[in-house]
Amino acid sequence: MAFLQPYLLWGALAVIIPVVIHFWHQKKGKLLAWAATQWLVEKNQQQQRGLKLDNVLLLVLRCLLLIVLVVLLSQLVLNNGDNKIEAQTIHLVQPNALVTTNFRFELEEAEKRGDKLYWINERAEPVQTPDQLPETKLFTPLVLQAVIDKLRQGNAEMHLYLLNNEALADVPAIYVPATYRLHLLADSSRKPQSYLVTRNNQKLFVNQEGRLTNTTTLAPTVQYTPASVHSGALKVLLDYRNKTEQHTVAAALDALEDVYGLNLSVDREPASATAYDWVLTDHTIARPMPQTLYIISGKMGYPTVSNVVYSEHAFTPQTNERVAAGQLPEWLGEQLIRYYGLQSQALPLSEHEVKKLFVVANRLDQKPQTLVHNALLLLFIVLLIVERWIALTRNA
Repeated sequence: MAFLQPYLLWGALAVIIPVVIHFWHQKKGKLLAWAATQWLVEKNQQQQRGLKLDNVLLLVLRCLLLIVLVVLLSQLVLNNGDNKIEAQTIHLVQPNALVTTNFRFELEEAEKRGDKLYWINERAEPVQTPDQLPETKLFTPLVLQAVIDKLRQGNAEMHLYLLNNEALADVPAIYVPATYRLHLLADSSRKPQSYLVTRNNQKLFVNQEGRLTNTTTLAPTVQYTPASVHSGALKVLLDYRNKTEQHTVAAALDALEDVYGLNLSVDREPASATAYDWVLTDHTIARPMPQTLYIISGKMGYPTVSNVVYSEHAFTPQTNERVAAGQLPEWLGEQLIRYYGLQSQALPLSEHEVKKLFVVANRLDQKPQTLVHNALLLLFIVLLIVERWIALTRNA
């Protein structure tokens, strides 16, 4: 038996309050002279010595109420033989070849010890063979947080095997259990950067200063891919039921064209024979096409593929702070840059940044058993009803 909030047990000391109040109300009052007292029987005039306990049942009920309330708030957890499960060590592995290769020895040793290994993806699949990556390799900080919340068990130690780069800091914090260990790998390999060919054969790329640039020649000090990831006009579909939202997004796309020289071919009605590069809509997409970037607004969704981005609020000034602040063009540009991989090489986080990012959250380590919690709550309600009934009938 244990308590998730043991410090609240100090509240049980409050049981002395109803006891003090009980005796205070029974304190002997001041004697007043009265002429008729001479006719009273002598034995009734004798003072009683010691403490007189009236309404003992009511006093006990009030004390029990306080004790049950304290235990309820302290979140009682009963040990039911799950200690073996809680003692297991869990290993979460980012589905990346560099990670599995670098930490191959640690993962093999964990397998030999019988520890549990899982891939960090939306399915949280068990690792059968570390050398064979799963089919679903989507990794984001949100996916990492979802897997941690799903697999954390009591006091089990959790090991995280991750690439250390700036993409981890896309969220304010990653909440981990109290017993965890980080195994971070900095990707030191320099990969060629991608670029787009826009109108007039200009090239859209990120230069050595990390700025998005649109010129006729690529930066000479940066290594780029031999061919562009896309050339010519980007076929865009705006499919919104709300016309105000459609006009707002269309204005944001016009701003992107003016600033970065993007060549956008925008349709406001879907054409059956057209394969779109970019779809902005408020409809749910049942089967997203792999070669299309989808921006879905007004929906709360969990990203299962890398080319689908959800926005909780519709793109209108009344519902979206980003639109009201004039930041929608910049945000849409960031999604396009990320989708086509134009961003510069991600730098690893410093030790201070890592410590600030991974936050220990004990409140999710355990949950009180529902049966115990409900039983205590029912007992508290019954005691409260009985106490009120006795107090009202006896006027105490």
